[in-house]
Amino acid sequence: MAPVLAGFAAVAAANTLVMTVAERRRELAALRLVGATRRQVLRMVHWESALVAVSALGLGTAIALVTLFPMIDGLFQAPPYIPPGLYAAMAAGVAGLTLAATTIPARLLLARQERRPS
Repeated sequence: MAPVLAGFAAVAAANTLVMTVAERRRELAALRLVGATRRQVLRMVHWESALVAVSALGLGTAIALVTLFPMIDGLFQAPPYIPPGLYAAMAAGVAGLTLAATTIPARLLLARQERRPS
């Protein structure tokens, strides 16, 4: 059940990120008009997606620890244990999903803007 719920959460998060980038169409166009290169705009999107991924991992970890700590401590008299490999895989998945869900729509928007006649 957990993988299915994680999949639904990933789809919802990716959809939200894609729609957020799509709504920023005018902002990306304005950056290009004031002289930013396509590469600079994409680098900005990458930095923003990294900030979102780090924030998501930090908040998610904090919320999980706050909710799991009392339960695990009460049941087993020990702090919760998160296998480092599993956490690293989850962090890589979050970072990859965030990067893909922001970069791909930004690239498509920039390509569409460049093809438009002035």
